Amino acid sequence: MVEPTLFPREVSPEKHIKKQSADADLFGRISKTVNSVAANLRILEERYSTLRSKSQVSEQNIIELEKELSTDIKSISEDVVDLKREVNDVKDKIRLISNEIKNLANKNDFKVIERYLDMWQPMNFVTRAEINKLLAEKQGKKPD
Repeated sequence: MVEPTLFPREVSPEKHIKKQSADADLFGRISKTVNSVAANLRILEERYSTLRSKSQVSEQNIIELEKELSTDIKSISEDVVDLKREVNDVKDKIRLISNEIKNLANKNDFKVIERYLDMWQPMNFVTRAEINKLLAEKQGKKPD
């Protein structure tokens, strides 16, 4: 084993130069690696910033779309309610018409009336004005 001394042994200048050149190479490689890592970090930060901006824009668009859809849904709901009301009104009117049609005369009733008209022949009936005229002519007076 080597005993430690108070003053280390001197290193030869050739060894010292080799060590400095090895340290310089190591420092150069570390420097390049650090610079490369820093450049990659900047690129990643820019990408993150871009993604964050896009995310915010997307969120705003989604909020606006949600508001528009909500408005459209309300409008459609109101339209549906109006349509239901109108359909109910039409149903009520159809019921009324149906009830009125039930109260109307049917074909058989018309045939019965037609037979009575053929039997009575109302076209041969005389009006009051015609009778008054005939009576006046028979009495020799002028009709009023």
